[in-house]
Amino acid sequence: MNNISQQVKKKVASALTDFAMLQSANEVVVGFSGGADSVCLLHVLNQLKGEFGFSLTAAHVNHGLRGDEALRDAEFSEAFCKENSISFKLLNADCPAEVKKTGESFEECGRRIRYDFFNSLCSSESKIATAHNSNDNAETVIFNIVRGASLNGACGIPPVRDNIIRPLLFCSRAEIEGYCKENNLRYMTDSTNLSVDYSRNKIRHLVLPVLEEINSGAINNINSFSSFARSVNSFVNKQVSDVLSKSRIDDNSYKADLILQQDISICKQCIVEAYFRFSAKSIDSMKIDFIYSLLSNGGRLQLFGNEFVEVIKGVLRFYKNKELCAAEQVFIEALPFTYKNELFNVEIVKYTNSLKKINKLVLDNLVDCDKIVGKICLRTRKNGDFIRLPRRNVSKSLKKLFSEMNVPVEIRDNVPVLADDEGVIWVCYVGVAERCKVDDGSTNIVYVRGENNE
Repeated sequence: MNNISQQVKKKVASALTDFAMLQSANEVVVGFSGGADSVCLLHVLNQLKGEFGFSLTAAHVNHGLRGDEALRDAEFSEAFCKENSISFKLLNADCPAEVKKTGESFEECGRRIRYDFFNSLCSSESKIATAHNSNDNAETVIFNIVRGASLNGACGIPPVRDNIIRPLLFCSRAEIEGYCKENNLRYMTDSTNLSVDYSRNKIRHLVLPVLEEINSGAINNINSFSSFARSVNSFVNKQVSDVLSKSRIDDNSYKADLILQQDISICKQCIVEAYFRFSAKSIDSMKIDFIYSLLSNGGRLQLFGNEFVEVIKGVLRFYKNKELCAAEQVFIEALPFTYKNELFNVEIVKYTNSLKKINKLVLDNLVDCDKIVGKICLRTRKNGDFIRLPRRNVSKSLKKLFSEMNVPVEIRDNVPVLADDEGVIWVCYVGVAERCKVDDGSTNIVYVRGENNE
């Protein structure tokens, strides 16, 4: 075996041992694209499987994005595995159709499809091996830092995460291509990897070469920094875990003062970890700083899409705005009437009991049907909605009332509202409008009961 081949094989074997990558495993499923990295990884692992005692399966995904080029890669991958007596599994996916269905980006969708497929091939004694290398790690660190990452981002790509292992992580792209050349291994090139239209490719083709002109050891130095960051992060995370455990109220809520008492570095890392536990995603430094200010000052912040964070009455809470029934409108033609979705139940029934010695809660939810104007419908709030409540001399917007009553912000747009042609007559949590309340002369009465399912 030639010099580069020996070096790569030694590094892979060391990674498998040093990071206990094969602990409790007797099978390795390799994500096999047919590119240089995965060809090198599969070839090396095929040589090491006897020494380490595992079976080998190559898993290839055609995402349905690159037409004939993707078919070429799939055919090459299958032929390579057949030539080397390696089990081969193929998934033909329709990523464009999935993106339309889920609203994900192509990158997110492709990754989900791949790992769902890899995991479907695994048992409890399997590991998934991906062909990330030291150049990939350096690109990831630079990308994360430029994007405004926390300490987690500086750690780069972990050698092991759950059942995923990366045995090639300590080999450079030059070593991998040298290995393929020395062993006469063909490989396919994905044309999209050559384009500089993607952020990661710009780092690969434009940024890293300039950094290597400044210092030929730039990639090694970035990876050394990444390794150091991982060791520091491991120590910090032990403290963070302890703080979050002591401050935890429920899965997504924490006592803000206990977090705020920590050193600022631990405090901010608590924010990072709490958000990760909520969303399984990372968060950038700007949003970390915003949330840090909320710990002292209180308030709410939209993070991404339907994800929010708030600090109210000393509680840090992450949540999602479900937006399940906003803009629905259901006309009520007959009684009894029931409505149910994932957030609320609403029931309207005839009320025939006496109004004497009536419970206030019931009284506030009784409606005199003879005072209703036009058709009655169940809907959610609209801009400009207001209500004048019994025993009060002022009309208030639903927006203001919900705020005063501390109705959770993520469900305010979904709270059931009864309305007629003149406006709001009843609101869940709030009660009946003064103009439709019952009195001693009321004979046509309904009782409206609304409740949150959560």
